[in-house]
Amino acid sequence: MSLIIQGVPSQIANLVQDRTLERVFHDSLYPRLVFRGEANPEVWLANIGERAVLTRAGLIPVDIDPLVPGQDPTVGEYATEQWEVEARQYGKTIPTNMPSSYVAIASLFLRNTASLGLHAAQTLDRLARNALFVPYLSGEAMLTAAGVATATSIQVDTLNGFTQALQNGRLSAVSASNPLAITFSGGVEPANTVIGFVPSNPLFPLGPGVLLLGTGLTGTPAARTAVLSAARARRLRIGAGATVDALTSANILTLNDVIQAVARLRSANVPPHPDGTYHVHLDPTAESQIFQDNHWQRLHQSGSGGEQYRDFVIGTCVGCTFFRNTQMPEQSTVVRTQAVAGGAGGAIMAQELGGEIVNANGVAIRRTLVTGGGAIIEKYLDESKFVTEAGVNGRIGEFSLINGGVTVMAQRIRYILRAPQDKLQQVVDQTWSWSGDFGVPSDALSGDSARFKRAVVIEGA
Repeated sequence: MSLIIQGVPSQIANLVQDRTLERVFHDSLYPRLVFRGEANPEVWLANIGERAVLTRAGLIPVDIDPLVPGQDPTVGEYATEQWEVEARQYGKTIPTNMPSSYVAIASLFLRNTASLGLHAAQTLDRLARNALFVPYLSGEAMLTAAGVATATSIQVDTLNGFTQALQNGRLSAVSASNPLAITFSGGVEPANTVIGFVPSNPLFPLGPGVLLLGTGLTGTPAARTAVLSAARARRLRIGAGATVDALTSANILTLNDVIQAVARLRSANVPPHPDGTYHVHLDPTAESQIFQDNHWQRLHQSGSGGEQYRDFVIGTCVGCTFFRNTQMPEQSTVVRTQAVAGGAGGAIMAQELGGEIVNANGVAIRRTLVTGGGAIIEKYLDESKFVTEAGVNGRIGEFSLINGGVTVMAQRIRYILRAPQDKLQQVVDQTWSWSGDFGVPSDALSGDSARFKRAVVIEGA
């Protein structure tokens, strides 16, 4: 039996029926979902635009006292903390004009399908990447202008990590009644608190702005002094510099840096991923750096085949699985950047990440990410259940006939082939759609004061 879709050529209908379109879309999508692969998928019963506040339980405090004879054990209690997600819909369409490409209609459709799958993969991977890096770069900002003695405000390059604080396990905006403790790098200024904030552009809340302080400054801290939140995620900076400006071209990645990051995760009782390892995401340059590391070389000298060096393949080592990831944050993979004032004037801020990607000396900051289990969760809406007046039938993984087209689900992403809707019935549209959000739960109530503990960012050059 042949599949007939009104207005769609038989060549295209056949591609749908024999699952060629689904396979091409899926194959273009799957190999590139490196960051998204870190997320634990959870279906979310919500509507587009809804915001949900979810909870994560802390640990019951350890009690080493013996039970009193004749008395029942005391009741154990654990605190809870909150994290947020918001349901949003993402997608893109690519049209094909059939009269202008009738001779090569099938091959053109497959090329458009592959391009659409690649776009979907890159978009969702960037969303997952940004969701991970924003919290794990939070709580560290640089002064963009020198402070003024007795002033109760300072100008910083990012508000990331300074706008909210946990109060009785609940996330609330910083205020005089919910202050956020901060310190300054080098001890140039006594500890203080943040009680308010004013973004330079409300449309970009991770960009620059003004922090309102609980007490006035005692001195005049210079521009490019770091402001550090007590709840900041702990970064591992190669060379142990106090700020990103300490990074130079000599600060390259070594295996020992990865080992230190793993030690941080294990000290915080962060479990590995289900495969039993922690995951290390490297860009190609960081990959080349670690292959030059003497520690890495000695570790692989006893290998039987030398596959890692022969094929330039990263495998499993020191309890980690290493992933080559071309979507690591740098100028070519960041959409919105902004020059940062202060210091030598060469710093560039990535507004979507809330962190600098070039320091004041013009050195590109190269970041490697080491993650543990449960670092990120994909809360998705099952778009196969989006019902319209046309109705939907079928199941995930198979195409479903709808009024005027076909829809396919692949990796929780909906692919839609729509029959021509223009007056001449010449333009066939292909579309992808995904609804949900990537949430990063916190663990502020366990271990040290860092709010996020399930990943470590290694900063180098």
